[in-house]
Amino acid sequence: MNEFFAFLTQNKADAGVVVFLMLFSMGVALFQTVIFSGLYNLKFPNWLFFVLCPLTVGVSFLIDPGYPFAVILFLFVSVFLFGIIGMIYSGIKSSKQEKIDREKFNRLHNIPKTKLRDKLLGFFVLVCIVGAFYGLAVTENLKLLFLIIPGFVLVSSIFFPSSKSKFYKMQSILPTSKIDAIAMGLVEIEGDLEEIEPIISPYFKKPCIGYSYKIEKESPRDDDGRTTYSTIFSEVKTGKFKIKDETGSVTVDGEGLEYYFDRIDNQSGGKTRYTETYLKSDDYMLLIGYAASDNGNVLIKKDSADTIFGIAVPRSISFRNKYKPLLDSFLTVLFFISLILIYIILN
Repeated sequence: MNEFFAFLTQNKADAGVVVFLMLFSMGVALFQTVIFSGLYNLKFPNWLFFVLCPLTVGVSFLIDPGYPFAVILFLFVSVFLFGIIGMIYSGIKSSKQEKIDREKFNRLHNIPKTKLRDKLLGFFVLVCIVGAFYGLAVTENLKLLFLIIPGFVLVSSIFFPSSKSKFYKMQSILPTSKIDAIAMGLVEIEGDLEEIEPIISPYFKKPCIGYSYKIEKESPRDDDGRTTYSTIFSEVKTGKFKIKDETGSVTVDGEGLEYYFDRIDNQSGGKTRYTETYLKSDDYMLLIGYAASDNGNVLIKKDSADTIFGIAVPRSISFRNKYKPLLDSFLTVLFFISLILIYIILN
């Protein structure tokens, strides 16, 4: 250590060199000001480092003409050292603040904590994916991903369809029943909605039959200056209501009802975006649910966790039913063409 210090101080600086080093240290001061104010969030006068750095160089020259070069080197290295430490410190601090904000948000909206079992399952899946990717890379079989990924998508869509896919598939099978001729079990009906128990939407405070509420956060701008929004919270809540056609009306218990239509009735923009969609009286809708007897009256509700219970706009369903077969045919042809191309690539 003494030898290294002696090496740094063996060259003596004259007055002209010291003036140059003092000016150079002001550039270092600029970086230090940005680092300590930005990463460490410290409060100090803006001129502080622009005085300290040149002053340190000048005082070191008065002590020993060989010290200024060592001081400049120390100041230069300190920029990188404090910069790296500052990024780590800022990351840990922001992570803690995000956790506090997320916990406050979850308490406000009664969002339950993620179960330890779900966290472990997610970690296990991540390890499996990374392990599989590493194994393919080691065996030089990464090209098999062109076969594995499409196969995984196909299998998941067949054996693990989304609730929306289940709803539309069931809608294409079930006949539309007249309300005065509803049979017990899963039914499909169309008609105008009628309010029984109005509820108030959480953000815009609108009375309605039911609402779909979504909170989104704006992402940082990409290279093209565009931003996107990611959903951080969503909620669907529906009260009791009636649906009626020309033959009569039936009561619907809206608990667990899912909305399968895209409509925005109210939205507030900004860094955090709030969006609400309402079910309102006189909306003409299509509903699929489980018809059961309730003290001699018919009640449509969600029967169990796996039962389809959803509502959609009939016009959009008619459009979907018209063009869905064409889309399915196109995707099927595209899938087999992709398999042929993959086979050619792998061989």
